[in-house]
Amino acid sequence: MLPARSASRFVQNLYRFHSTSTASSVSIDAKEVEKFGKMSAEWADPTGPFSALHSLNRVRVPWIVDNVGKGQGSGPARVVDVGSGGGLLSVPLARSGFDVTGIDATKEAVEAARLSLKVKALERAGIADRLRFEHTSVEAFCQKPENKAAFDGVIASEIVEHVADLPSFINSVGALARPGAPVFITTMNRTFLSKVAAIWLAEDILRIVPPGVHDWEKFITPAEMTSYLEKAGCRVQSIQGLKFNPIVNKWSWMESTQVNYGILAVKK
Repeated sequence: MLPARSASRFVQNLYRFHSTSTASSVSIDAKEVEKFGKMSAEWADPTGPFSALHSLNRVRVPWIVDNVGKGQGSGPARVVDVGSGGGLLSVPLARSGFDVTGIDATKEAVEAARLSLKVKALERAGIADRLRFEHTSVEAFCQKPENKAAFDGVIASEIVEHVADLPSFINSVGALARPGAPVFITTMNRTFLSKVAAIWLAEDILRIVPPGVHDWEKFITPAEMTSYLEKAGCRVQSIQGLKFNPIVNKWSWMESTQVNYGILAVKK
């Protein structure tokens, strides 16, 4: 379930592409592009509508850092944040020492992310030098020869349940990872509990999420995600649940994957 205030804008970092789509960008959902393309003004505020996404970084950043090895050369490990939005996850990954490429299909979100590179603290620390953002689809991005099997880690966090063609999306995500590199995905399970929590309760009763934000039919079970990843040449290593406490704005790992979960796979 997308948490409280951030839920209405959370989907702006979803995987979308609307102005330069190509025939290869089959996972694009044009209706979602139109619906969420304009919401890109408040990414950087840790106390604003994206506060829960900022708090999610407290568990997903260590998860990523602990599972990405060293880079192939003498430089930092290279990771790609697919559906990077305003750079909310990409920036702390760069702070953690990675060379980060954030890609997103929403032009406004990419523009907001690029503004974050102007922060003097990032420039002084040299973080901006190893952080870049591109307005593109994952299919188009992975077709560039320099990007195929080029990354030491690939992240697709809170995005896969919104794409139009999941197999195409996952195939492209897998194509970006070099052999032995981890692939990180967080998403929502398609269960009765997630339907109650993310659709009925959050949208229809409490109205903390705009009606129609989620399509329960597009939620993905861990078994389905495992199958897609296997077909994309990735071996699943672990699956664990995620829970959110809106009172204290805190995420934590849990055993149950009935609503939110994270999946770690490795490129074969």
